[in-house]
Amino acid sequence: MRSVSAKIIFWAVAALLISLAVFIMVSRTVIGGPVMESLDRYNSFHFLQARQAWQTGGPSRLSEYLAALKSSGAAEHHLTDARGRDLETGEDRSAIIRLMGSQTRWMSREDDQFVYARTSDDRQYAWVGIVRQPFSPYTFAPFYLLVLATVGALYWLVAARIAAPLRRLTVVVDRFGRGDLAVRSLAESKDEIGNLGNSFNAMAERIQTLLIAERQLLQDVSHELRSPLARLTFEAEMVRKTNDRDASAVRLRREIERLSELVGTLIDMARMEGDPATVDMEDVSLNDLLKNLTEDCAIEAEAHLCRVVFTASATLKVRGNAELLLRAFENVIRNAIRYSPPDAAVEIHLYRNDGEIKIAVRDHGPGLPENVIPRIFDPFFRADPSRDEATGGVGLGLAIARRAIRVHHGDITAENAHPGAILRFSLPVS
Repeated sequence: MRSVSAKIIFWAVAALLISLAVFIMVSRTVIGGPVMESLDRYNSFHFLQARQAWQTGGPSRLSEYLAALKSSGAAEHHLTDARGRDLETGEDRSAIIRLMGSQTRWMSREDDQFVYARTSDDRQYAWVGIVRQPFSPYTFAPFYLLVLATVGALYWLVAARIAAPLRRLTVVVDRFGRGDLAVRSLAESKDEIGNLGNSFNAMAERIQTLLIAERQLLQDVSHELRSPLARLTFEAEMVRKTNDRDASAVRLRREIERLSELVGTLIDMARMEGDPATVDMEDVSLNDLLKNLTEDCAIEAEAHLCRVVFTASATLKVRGNAELLLRAFENVIRNAIRYSPPDAAVEIHLYRNDGEIKIAVRDHGPGLPENVIPRIFDPFFRADPSRDEATGGVGLGLAIARRAIRVHHGDITAENAHPGAILRFSLPVS
C-alpha cells in the first residue's frame, strides 16, 4: 500500500477488529461465568418447583406450573422421568437423556433453538428447557454492514484530512526540486504536518538564499576577475610595443599577484563553506593568539601612524581551528588599521560575557554609514565604492571573517562607536 489514506484505513479497521475480538473474549470471560451461574440457579429453582408440583398435584398441577412459567418467558420446559418420558404429556424425550450420558448438565445449540437439560441428584427426574430463537443470526447482517460502511466512511474522511496536506506538501517539494525556489508550503496547522511544512519552508529559504548568494558570488567573481585580466592583457600588449619593458614587467607582476590573492581568497571562502566537521579542531588560547597577532600587526600600524593595543580581562580558550581564527581576527584588525586616523589606537579587548567569549575590535575612524552595516559582511561589498583593490582589497576580508567564525558556531556583528566602529566577535566557551 503506497497511499497514506489506505494505510490509515487498513490499520484503523485492523484495530477495530482486534478491539472487537478482545471485547468478545473479555465479555465471555467476565460476563459468561456469572450469566451461566445465574442461569443454573434459575433452572435449579424451577426444576425443584416443577418436581414439587408433580409430586403434590400430578400432571394437572405440573401443567399449570409449566404454563405459568412459559408465559413469563420465551422458553418452554419439560419434566421427565429417568427414562425420558414427559410427565406432563407422556411424550418420549429419551433422545435428550441419551445425549446427556453420564452428565448432570448438558446444553446444545441446534438450527433454530437452544436446548439445555439437567438431572436430579438421584437421576430420577430430568429438567429440559427449549429456547426457540426469535430471529436468525443473520437478521442483523444489514445493520452490521451499515455500521461497517459508516465506520469506513468516517475513517476515509479522517485519512483524507490527514493525507491532503501531505499531498499538497509533496507537490510543493516536487516543484521546489524542479527549480521553483520561491514555492513554499501553506500549511497553517499546529500539528506535526504543519511543523513539517514549516521546517521545509525554513530549509527552502536557506537553500534559496545560498543559491542566490552563489549566483551573486559567481557574478561578483566574474566582475572582479575581468578587471585584472583586462589589465594583464593591456600590459602584455604594452610589453610587446614599448621599449620600457622593465616597468611593464613590474606592472604585470603586480597584477598577477593581485589575481593570485583573489583566487587564494576565494579558495579560503570555499573551504569555509564546506562541512565544519571536516575542519581540524583543537584547544586554542585566544590570549596567545591575539597577543601574537597584535605584535604582527604593529608594523603595519606604524606605517599608518597608529598603534594596536590588546587587553584581556580573562584567560580564555576555545575549541577551534587556529588558522581560521587567525585569518578572521587578522582581516578585521588590518581593516581597522586602514581606517584608523594618525595617533589613534586600534583597541582589541578579550572578555567573557553572558556565557560567551567576546572579542571587540574598535577603531577611531569615520565609522560606517548605518545603511551599509547589514551588508559589510557580504562578499565583494565595499562600504566606499570609490575604493579599489589597491586601497581596500577586493571586499572579501569581512566575509571570510564571518564565515570563519560561523564554522566555530559563533557570530560577528558591527556597530558604530562615535567615533569609529566596533566589530564584536562571539564564540562559545570551550
